[in-house]
Amino acid sequence: MKHGKFAVVLLVVAIVAATAAGLGYLAVTIDATTGDESVDEAIVPGDETVEPIHDAGTTGENVSVGVIDVTGFDLEHRALEDRVAGEASFGTDAAAVDSGDRHGTSAAVTVAGTAPDASLYLATFETADDYAAAVEWLLDEDVDVIVAPVSDAGTLGDGTSSIAEATTEATERGTVVVAPAGNLGDAHWRGEYDPDENGVHIFDEGPLNDVTGPPGQGEFHLAWNDPDRDYRLELHRVRDDGTTELVAQSLSRENGNVSSERLTARLADDRYALVVRGPERRTDTRIRVASSTHSLSAVRASGSVVDPAAAPGTISVGSVDATSDEVERYSSRGPTADGRLGVHVVAPSTHSVPGHPPFEGTSASAAYVGGVAALVVDADPDLKPDEVRWTIASTADPVDGVDAGSGHGAVDPVAAVSAASADAEDEST
Repeated sequence: MKHGKFAVVLLVVAIVAATAAGLGYLAVTIDATTGDESVDEAIVPGDETVEPIHDAGTTGENVSVGVIDVTGFDLEHRALEDRVAGEASFGTDAAAVDSGDRHGTSAAVTVAGTAPDASLYLATFETADDYAAAVEWLLDEDVDVIVAPVSDAGTLGDGTSSIAEATTEATERGTVVVAPAGNLGDAHWRGEYDPDENGVHIFDEGPLNDVTGPPGQGEFHLAWNDPDRDYRLELHRVRDDGTTELVAQSLSRENGNVSSERLTARLADDRYALVVRGPERRTDTRIRVASSTHSLSAVRASGSVVDPAAAPGTISVGSVDATSDEVERYSSRGPTADGRLGVHVVAPSTHSVPGHPPFEGTSASAAYVGGVAALVVDADPDLKPDEVRWTIASTADPVDGVDAGSGHGAVDPVAAVSAASADAEDEST
């Protein structure tokens, strides 16, 4: 198939509308299998790496951690009992805080296992504005650390979206914020809009960006940096003879100050591809195509970090395979669109959660680092957010040197807490 030309047979156009303003997706896809409910939930899971820290008396006592998720939490999970100091829900259709969802529960339990004596404040939200309201509530509760295990694939990743601005404001007001870099390492393309004569964007190898993944719900995003231009994302079914059938097209999404569209559709066991349409001439517009559910054939992992992790001041966390010490292929990379590193540290990609399947992805990594941040604050309560971020980054174990994939390296909880404790001792003498 030649670049710039493809046959389109319009049989059925199914425009599937997602909630226009909601985030509606996570940084990690949760395993659909049922967890082993026979596991003793009375035990708070803790990574053995942090056990020496706990044994030395640093457990997150007198530290409060807020966890914000689009899903709810199992407040009756024994790892969370007597640890939840407050809860709130933001948004008309936001999930109930006590809905028992595995993702929110797994994030909170991972924090609790890492910083077992920290107080937890749990919040759910629906839209970017609701996220800002949840952050404001946590700031009013004077939490020390906010863990936001969510990702917005429909932004440019430059820290200018409304969700990013709310996150940066939190750090400027003295609260540490930890967020996942995202799971778009194999599901992201960013570059200048480059159309053919029909206004169809040409990716690296042609107009079609193949979608790879299991049948089921698919979610795809298009964002761009010029509000005066209009662009559209299309999903096509590709036939054996190379012709395509338009299946769905994107709808405009209310996303603060970011121009973006979202496409959702239920995919059968067929071949699908994405197409971007816009003006019939080059516009120097920077576009970003991403999927929170499927992989793409035309991929540029560079710059795939998402908001809120891309917000200035945030501790952005990627995932590393604890066995191979390699950054996970799906883990989003920096730099941010405005040239910052994008990923500060990486952490193990899988964590055990009693009563649930393993917690995997950059959300799991971020929840773990959120717990480490609570331990650092416990060791030296006078540290400012940027000092906590630097303490964790500067003590990390390098993976590939300082780069946009692994940041400063794999988080080292013992080294980070030791450095914070040493600083606290120096300040007291």
